[in-house]
Amino acid sequence: MQLKSKVLIFASVITLLALTGIQSYLIYNTYELKKKAFVVDAKAEVGKVYRTPTIDSLMWTYRYHFLDKIQEYKSNKISKEAVIDSLKKKTSAINGRFLELYNEGMSGNSLQSEIKFRQMVSHISMVDNLGKKDNFLNEAKKDSIFLFGEDYRATDGVRINNATWTQEHEYVLDGVSIPYFLEFKTHIFIDVLDENKIMLKELSGILIAAVLLFIFVVSLLYYSIQNLFKQKRLADIKTDFINNITHELKTPLSTLSLATETLTGSFVENDTILAKETVQIINRQNVRLQKLIDQVVESSLGYREIQLSNEEFNCSIFLNELINDYELPLNSSVVISKKIDNTGILMVADKFFLGTAIINLLNNAIKYGGTELEISYTVDTKKDAHIINIKDNGIGISEKYQKHIFHKFYRVSEKDTHNYKGLGLGLYYTSQIIKAHNGTITVHSSINNGATFSIQIPLAQ
Repeated sequence: MQLKSKVLIFASVITLLALTGIQSYLIYNTYELKKKAFVVDAKAEVGKVYRTPTIDSLMWTYRYHFLDKIQEYKSNKISKEAVIDSLKKKTSAINGRFLELYNEGMSGNSLQSEIKFRQMVSHISMVDNLGKKDNFLNEAKKDSIFLFGEDYRATDGVRINNATWTQEHEYVLDGVSIPYFLEFKTHIFIDVLDENKIMLKELSGILIAAVLLFIFVVSLLYYSIQNLFKQKRLADIKTDFINNITHELKTPLSTLSLATETLTGSFVENDTILAKETVQIINRQNVRLQKLIDQVVESSLGYREIQLSNEEFNCSIFLNELINDYELPLNSSVVISKKIDNTGILMVADKFFLGTAIINLLNNAIKYGGTELEISYTVDTKKDAHIINIKDNGIGISEKYQKHIFHKFYRVSEKDTHNYKGLGLGLYYTSQIIKAHNGTITVHSSINNGATFSIQIPLAQ
């Protein structure tokens, strides 16, 4: 059963992790698809603005300027580096106007988002009519310069466009027009500032549903595992109870069997003394059997089924009389000390049931090695309660068992063995009696340091 439970729990956890992984993967794919769709929409919005006649005219301003610088370069008036430097200065000079036009055009975009623009040129070369190539920027060497927009980090943006300005031109050298082919490669990047916020907003419904579903599945798994352990514990307790009650019943039944055989034997026909003693044995074992049955029946009552006959009495006098009677048959090795305050405040309770609860605690203390017992009584006006404490120097109770000891049929065990006889009903019955009085019972203990049971009964209103 234990192995099956572990396998079941392990399989359930693995299944939960697998489902969580699949769910996370599907959500991530949905996020990526929406992100790609958003980039496509953003690209369309940027394209609308970038292709307007005003911006297109601005683009040709720097292009014509660049062609003029090519003429100067081929006339040996400026260097190749000066051409690039001049391009940078020209685009920088008109970039302010470009940003004004771009921001104005993007202010009413359908995405309702701020989209940064960045245009770079990565390759510039010219090839003359003889096939000679002259590189100003080499894409293979990852040369690039900033043209327009905002020069943010490249890693923050998404490339949405690759364009190549290819056109045949001419430059004049010594009065002769020489044709050449120009290759001017540019790349456009965009950066949506609140992209994650927008994606989160669009996916919020899915995320909330996924989280709620995950919490529900985890809660269901936790409840199932808890219920499994609870059922297993109850099954173990019932099995333990059956074994204990069987063991307890065997002794009187065996004695009764022997006594019956004795009575039916021919050798007791003329021995009246033996016959009388045998009958007494039968009577005692009958009484013992009846007590065992009564203990099971009475101890199975919940606190709501206990019918109290409450009366007012002096608890100090009641406890002194109860302990005095209890001490009479005790072995001299057991010593009970009393610290009972004479408060004068009357208690309202059922004497019989309250006495039964206290005697159960005293019997329990002696049963588990207590030889020095102390019973104390006082009234706590702050808590509005009568306080009865029963302390012993027995073997004590481990902290891990303390929350279970008031459960029905529960018995503290070590390595699946019980070292003390009993049905596991005494403390349960005691707790039900105290609950029936609207009181509480708690325990403070540790291994080899005894235990202290504290009973609190509310003051009469």
